[in-house]
Amino acid sequence: MPTFAVSPTQPFHFQRMARRLLQLEKSTYRELNGYVVRTVRLSKEPFLIGFRYDEGGQQLQVDVKGQVTDEQLSEAEQLVRHMFSTDVDLSQFYRHAAEDCHLAPLTNQFAGVRMVRDPDLFECLVKTVISQQLNLAFAGTLTKRLIALAGDTLEAEGKTWRVFPTPEQVAKLRYEQLQQLQFNRRKAEYIIDIARKIVDGALDLDSLWNMADEEVVATLTRVRGVGRWTAECLLLFGMGRPDLLPAADIGLRNAVRRVYKLDRQPTETEVRNIGSAWSPWSSYATFYLWESLG
Repeated sequence: MPTFAVSPTQPFHFQRMARRLLQLEKSTYRELNGYVVRTVRLSKEPFLIGFRYDEGGQQLQVDVKGQVTDEQLSEAEQLVRHMFSTDVDLSQFYRHAAEDCHLAPLTNQFAGVRMVRDPDLFECLVKTVISQQLNLAFAGTLTKRLIALAGDTLEAEGKTWRVFPTPEQVAKLRYEQLQQLQFNRRKAEYIIDIARKIVDGALDLDSLWNMADEEVVATLTRVRGVGRWTAECLLLFGMGRPDLLPAADIGLRNAVRRVYKLDRQPTETEVRNIGSAWSPWSSYATFYLWESLG
């Protein structure tokens, strides 16, 4: 069983991150024998991969279940570094936030907690479209149903595991199949049509990595079903861009009201005014404010 270790930039609070994943990402993450596990693709081949943290050595221990090539093992390490934001130096954010008496307590409370990114942009985009105007629990249920309907299965550790579907697998679906799983018609069309655009070459998600934030937003919002909030979530949880401020997000506005002790929920414009001081770490200020809601 191939194993390797990644040494994250400190501080790194894996326990709190793992707890969040197991509570809120039940469609993709599970616990097994002391590891947090999920399926990923390495060179397009599905694998089960497990994570645990060695407190003494301050290393993220990673197990890949199954036989992998050297190329796939190298790909796995890069993927883990991406997913767990291991190379982000949060100390710079904490120094910046220390100048804000409202944010500073949050950096103490959540020290070492990082955004866990999705392993690929298609998964992130589809999960974000699913979650539009839904609570997290039901969005997770719909995600799990999509995975069961269209994704591959993988046998590992004596269990059957589901793998998030590829664009090709989703593109083959009919809208009615998702409607039968309680997707509304419009959202079913959005998800399947996005997959078909990718398969047809009309939407190249890999090209987004070379674009500035606003260029990514402009590119994605030309796609039916993708608004600014969805594009910003992809920039946050798919690409890990550090200076995103999704000011229209209701959760963020609720958190700003609570943390900044406002007498009413701020407008999007007011959040942008308050958040202008968070740059160039708006993404982590936003994330910690979300975390403050519990």
